[in-house]
Amino acid sequence: MASAVSISKKRKFVSRGVFKAELNNFFTKELAEDGYSGVEVRVTPTRTEIIILATKTQQVLGEKGRRIRELTSVVQKRFNFDDDTVELYAEKVATRGLCAVAQAESLKYKLLGGLPVRRYIKFYFNFFSTMPLSPRILS
Repeated sequence: MASAVSISKKRKFVSRGVFKAELNNFFTKELAEDGYSGVEVRVTPTRTEIIILATKTQQVLGEKGRRIRELTSVVQKRFNFDDDTVELYAEKVATRGLCAVAQAESLKYKLLGGLPVRRYIKFYFNFFSTMPLSPRILS
C-alpha cells in the first residue's frame, strides 16, 4: 500500500484549474502569432498530455519539431515534471470561423499589419453570409 498524500477534492480541482490557467497564459503569450486558440490537458497515471489547439500547427511544431520540443522542455521545467512524463501535441482548430479566440487573434494581427478596418469587416460579413446558419438569420 503506497503512502499517498490525500488532498481534498476542492484543492485538487483548484490546483488543476490554476495549472490550466497558467498554461493557457504562457501559450497565449508564446504562440499568439501562430493562431493559438486553447489548450486541453489530459492526465493519465504515467504521463500528462497537453494538446495545443492552433490554426497554424506547422508553426507551433517548428522546423523538424524543434519548437514543440522547446515548449515541452519549458513546461517540464516550469511545472516540475519528471523527464518523459509530459508530452505536447499540436492540433488544428476544426472550424476556424467558429472559434472566437482564433478570430480575435486574426483580427488583431491583421489590424496591426495595416489592413483597413472596413475591409476586414466586409470580409467577415461576407464569410458569415455564405454559411448555412448566418448570424442575420438567427437574430
